[in-house]
Amino acid sequence: MKNVQLTKQSQSHIRDNNVRLILNTLIHNEPLSRADIVRHTHISKPTVSTLIDELMDRDIVHEIGEGRSRGGRKPMLLRFNSSKKHFMAFEMGRVGYRVAVSDLKGGVLKKKEGEFNKGMSVRDRIDVIRTCVVGTIDETGIAPESILKIICIAPGVYVEGGREMKWFPGIGTEEPGDIKEALRDLLLHEVIIDHSTKLSLLGEKVAGKARDRSNVVYIDFAYGLGCSVMINGDIYFGPNNSAGEIGYFFSSIEEFRRGRIVPYEFGALEKNISGMALQRKGEEAARRYGDTLLGRITEEGEEGITARAVFKAAAQGDPVAYSILKESFCYFNMALCNIINMLTPEIVIFGGGFSRAGNFLLSLIQNEISDKVLFMPELQTSDLANDASIIGGIHYLINTTDYYTEL
Repeated sequence: MKNVQLTKQSQSHIRDNNVRLILNTLIHNEPLSRADIVRHTHISKPTVSTLIDELMDRDIVHEIGEGRSRGGRKPMLLRFNSSKKHFMAFEMGRVGYRVAVSDLKGGVLKKKEGEFNKGMSVRDRIDVIRTCVVGTIDETGIAPESILKIICIAPGVYVEGGREMKWFPGIGTEEPGDIKEALRDLLLHEVIIDHSTKLSLLGEKVAGKARDRSNVVYIDFAYGLGCSVMINGDIYFGPNNSAGEIGYFFSSIEEFRRGRIVPYEFGALEKNISGMALQRKGEEAARRYGDTLLGRITEEGEEGITARAVFKAAAQGDPVAYSILKESFCYFNMALCNIINMLTPEIVIFGGGFSRAGNFLLSLIQNEISDKVLFMPELQTSDLANDASIIGGIHYLINTTDYYTEL
């Protein structure tokens, strides 16, 4: 009796694997005929025909018309029904937000973005996101029930289940309760929460400068400081989903002796090099030195002194702003050398707000570390900007969805 049961399970397992192989082959090579699928998969023609019929009955695969004939009857071409369901990804940043809806192959149907009002709590931000989500769905013309999965992309320190967004840079207030539950209640849909820096690296792997690379370090220069790592083509999340917290690196013996990690506060390195750190150093310099280019640039804007203003003033020759960057990047470059010597990546990609400085940013790093690493990787700024995390979020959903059982 046990042998019969094992045989049945084995046959069912083989059948399911065949269906997944056929579907995966079609998705990545469509349009294909049944004969094409047989050649790609080496599954027998009768089996392919039977399983394709099942996928068509379930509206997962469509016939789209006849293909070219090599002599004889023209083959019927097949295509994956990528619009059967949809994915949604939204990012909640410190300043702004982005929402995108895609088909099952990652083709974006609609994308919207905006900025939060200053002083908004996380709860208020979720209300803004909900309004944007509803509006985005309405504008695509799809039915809300066609949304298969939703992912929330957010910064934070992921050390407590259900509290992934407890630490939200720049808000200054701790949000009560389970944020994941709050998202589900407001959006009426289960929501996956994942880290913006790691998903940005996945976006780079799919559509950016990590394509065709296997070992990559991605640095996110934002209000805080983030890092994610790709090893042998896979992003390393860590057992607690908290890998890459470069902001907690110690930069000196003194820091190590007197410091300690507090999960929902900035780490030692972030206090020296991050958007928040540059803003504070810029404000202090403006008070100390009075009339500087940094101060004049700040007066022209409405946001006060920001990391962007420090970069802009330094690039235009302000010695005060430049000294701020040189000192701050000494701390960062020390940390980066340690990462490079440990992991030997092929490329280091810089994203986030600092990456807009382009070659000027690279000049603060490249020449300072070239003789301090065993193997110098390529250093590049991201071309994807804010799209990296959204692309990564959508493809995270694609990679973790079993179309055979979930459609």
